[in-house]
Amino acid sequence: MKKYYELDSDFIGRKFGFTLDPESIKRKMADTPDFYQNYHDVPNLLVISDVHGQYDLMVELLKSQGIIDEYLNWIYGKGHLVINGDILGRGDKVTEALWLAYQLEDQAQNAGGRLHFLLGNHELMVLENDLRFLNQKYNKSARIKKKSLRDLHNQYSVLGNWLRKRPAIVTIDGLLITHAGISPEFVSRKLTVFDVNKIFYENILSTTRSKTNRRRDIEFLTGSNGPLWYRGYFEQNNIGMRDMDSILEYFGTNRIIIGHTSVRSITLLLGGKIIAVDSNIKEGQNGEVLIIEDRTFYRGLKDGSRFRFPPMN
Repeated sequence: MKKYYELDSDFIGRKFGFTLDPESIKRKMADTPDFYQNYHDVPNLLVISDVHGQYDLMVELLKSQGIIDEYLNWIYGKGHLVINGDILGRGDKVTEALWLAYQLEDQAQNAGGRLHFLLGNHELMVLENDLRFLNQKYNKSARIKKKSLRDLHNQYSVLGNWLRKRPAIVTIDGLLITHAGISPEFVSRKLTVFDVNKIFYENILSTTRSKTNRRRDIEFLTGSNGPLWYRGYFEQNNIGMRDMDSILEYFGTNRIIIGHTSVRSITLLLGGKIIAVDSNIKEGQNGEVLIIEDRTFYRGLKDGSRFRFPPMN
């Protein structure tokens, strides 16, 4: 079954509750992303990861922790919200979660804050037309349209254009944030945050990929030791304090915040040098967010409660 609507400028607001400015959409589609992605003096920070289409739980967490109001509008002021990859995935409300993040990005910037949506492995998979873990609802939708999911997310679609401009790494006040993690091999390749974000944009996610002599870097960045897939922090004897200190020193940061590998609650590894924040939101029942205020770290729950982590060096 297909439904047809007489569309007007207020249709999205009436149907989905989102307010989208056509001029903002045009501007964002024309923009070139900032590859540096380095931010300082951020007053408050909240990190959520691996939503996997669980839009309702995402909204519940953001509302309860004071990021959005009951109308889904930004109320976090000059704070920064990081969505650490994998909005796409198993759940059946991927599109709703993407449009909410898209709307909040503009609202945050207008308030002096920021929304950062980082690439996850599931974004990369869909943009490469690898649909193994995507909810079947979206595969059926693509078949009805007689298009591939990759075509529906090309550079000419609003969300496709936006997804292809997402960074893989950001740094905020001594914190390095990436979806899966930084492997020791990453450091040996002498890649910078700028390099990685630029290569993803120009040579991995672009549908008009430019010629490059960085083929080995591309293979590494999209492979098992790259920042979207690495799981070495959770494998016994795979990485130690010396390796982690080298990684942090290389980037000039104090900690790494990662998602990708699920934990039951936000977990500190290696004395807090690694903070794992994929709290199984993908199951749609419970989840947590990481909150940093006045250099104090908290686990935030969906009922609005917070649990403070002990002081970390």
